[in-house]
Amino acid sequence: MCAVALLASACGSDATTAAPEETPLVAISPSPADTPPANPSAAVTATLNCRLPVTTSGHLPSYDKAIGAWVPVEYEYVSPDGASYVLYRDETTEVPNAFYLVDARSGARRLIPSAQAPDTKWQFVLDYASEGVYLGAPGDGMAPPVPGLWLLDPKTGGIRLIDGSHVWVKVAVGAAWSIEPFAPGAASYKVYRLDLRSGQVATWYETKTAIRPLSPTPEGGLLIVYGEVGSIHLAVLTEPNVYLPLNVPSDLKLGNARLARPGVWLSLTDGIALYTKTEGVRVMASSAGYVPGGFGYYDAAGGCW
Repeated sequence: MCAVALLASACGSDATTAAPEETPLVAISPSPADTPPANPSAAVTATLNCRLPVTTSGHLPSYDKAIGAWVPVEYEYVSPDGASYVLYRDETTEVPNAFYLVDARSGARRLIPSAQAPDTKWQFVLDYASEGVYLGAPGDGMAPPVPGLWLLDPKTGGIRLIDGSHVWVKVAVGAAWSIEPFAPGAASYKVYRLDLRSGQVATWYETKTAIRPLSPTPEGGLLIVYGEVGSIHLAVLTEPNVYLPLNVPSDLKLGNARLARPGVWLSLTDGIALYTKTEGVRVMASSAGYVPGGFGYYDAAGGCW
């Protein structure tokens, strides 16, 4: 098992790029075959050898491999080629509730005028894809969730509604996901999948258990979670009505999850785990003790290479 030793520090909210003298990456290396895992239910992988950007600053910054530097936004805000990212500003700035397109290398930003939305402060960037920037309204603070998925054209600033039937909270691999209702204690919960190419909405799964969406998977399914700390359960929905429970450590202290090469990275208070279709959930790196200067979890800030 390798240790989480090098971590990113948080970028200021007005920063454009942050490049530490040493790139804060975690080395993920194969474990010796004769070294038993610390927890038998959480075997350490022996097949992955790469470097992973990690942060303890609560979602951001993220590491842009294309420019070899950190950018002050989450991984989902960065364009697929890494050349640019979108920045959303609220009422604390000179132009309230506005989107900017930022050159990742120079930090030069351009206001996207027609994308200003004074009455839609609730917009969230769900994914920056090749076709544009997907926006959702899952609710923030006291703001209630608003049904809909929108697509922002970063070049023209045009925003169009893709679907308004559900509150879409996850977007990746050609699909958007919603699990409703949101309130606990409901009689049942339904998982909805929106095919971004056809526009068709399908009900993928229904259960009486209060499940929550964790992350899309590289294969086009959805990783879900239920239970509290000390009794976390994970499963993957691979196709309609196909529910596959996953083996995880009994004491898994799970935070965030991020779809990034080569699977879904799971944030832990004491390290990083990885879900892949072939190997399930495995603890990839660990670090004993308190997360230094962070919010309690180690977060993958990009893919592993």
